Amino acid sequence: MSANAFDPFSPEVVADPGPAYGKLRAECPFHRVDRPGQTFWIASDYAEIKEDILQESPIWSFRWGNAQKDTISDVGFKTDPPFHMAFRTEIARGVTPKALKRYEGEIARIVDELIDAMLANPAGEGDFYPLFAFPLPARIMCVMLGAPESAYKSYKVWADTLQNLLFNDPEPGSFEPILKDIYGHFNTLLDERVGLLAKAGVDKPSHEDLGGVLPDDFMSRSIVSQVDGRYLTREEQLNICLAFLTGGQETTISLLGNLMWRLLETPENWERLKREPQLVEGAIEESLRFDPPVLGHFRTSLQPTSLHGEALPNRAKLMFSMVGANRDPDLFPDPDVFKVDRPANEARKHLSFGAGVHMCLGAPVARLEAKTALSRLIERLPNLRLTGPTTRLPGWMHWGRASLPVAWS
Repeated sequence: MSANAFDPFSPEVVADPGPAYGKLRAECPFHRVDRPGQTFWIASDYAEIKEDILQESPIWSFRWGNAQKDTISDVGFKTDPPFHMAFRTEIARGVTPKALKRYEGEIARIVDELIDAMLANPAGEGDFYPLFAFPLPARIMCVMLGAPESAYKSYKVWADTLQNLLFNDPEPGSFEPILKDIYGHFNTLLDERVGLLAKAGVDKPSHEDLGGVLPDDFMSRSIVSQVDGRYLTREEQLNICLAFLTGGQETTISLLGNLMWRLLETPENWERLKREPQLVEGAIEESLRFDPPVLGHFRTSLQPTSLHGEALPNRAKLMFSMVGANRDPDLFPDPDVFKVDRPANEARKHLSFGAGVHMCLGAPVARLEAKTALSRLIERLPNLRLTGPTTRLPGWMHWGRASLPVAWS
């Protein structure tokens, strides 16, 4: 496929996006996509994405969402600096290295519960996606947010439906009904926490109330946090819930599935990790580089501008291709090869978690989950192996395994 003919929605590209976007980066790092009723541009150059598009910019805005159509309003994480940085800094207090220590035990608990269930299966085989890759991040998301862990399957249905409407349904506002259901549910949970404060006679909550009057979770944090000298609005609180519901699951689910797929499809990779467990962290970063769970995100221009000699109008949609940038041979030698021993400091240059002012806030959690999971799988399921072909997630933007048949006995 020539660069001029590149279509991100074509079956050829959807089936194997890495080489296709890598080729586009090499041949046409700034590419226009024209579809009925829709035009957007794809940027693939690593330096341009990292140093220009993802830095604080008077031109490229996040407030119109990260899909090719305008999505959720200018609130919370979906804002531009300087407010975005103040908002992010306040919420990031819950994911500092010290704060993450409290989740290590929860992650290990769920990992071992899932492996125990696999070992208890007399057949000794099954689908790694529903058995492990999906429930681990989904349940940890519930723990961190303060949502009922038992509802993780329902939350995943909501997240999948919303993401599908955002990226694959051209109808404007098609996501509004499901969003109304999601917000209604989280409004109830937030109201319960407000009720706890009222019962305790607390009218000016603070972080000191976490773990006491309020449970220490991110829904409670959204209530006690302040930005610019004021408490967060309910809309901003709901934005935090939504960020966990979507970003807190999908990326890590696909990271786990893609990682195990690449390790098991070439058994020598799995055997080497068993012999050299010190390669675990590098293998995780290499999976993120080679198979980014989200292939790209979008920004919207706030004024007419030009890139690469082409005039772009106000409210132009620009997709920055993380999958394409991650195949830059100047940064990643042999970029089209998955190398289980690629040095971690080299692989970690990938853009799969973004960069700059919108670097993924949950990246440390995803890495911690993947490291704990892979280390325990190597230890407790050393005979893990593929037993058949995998299938990919639907859609053109998300890249992960929808099924991963394995055996372990």
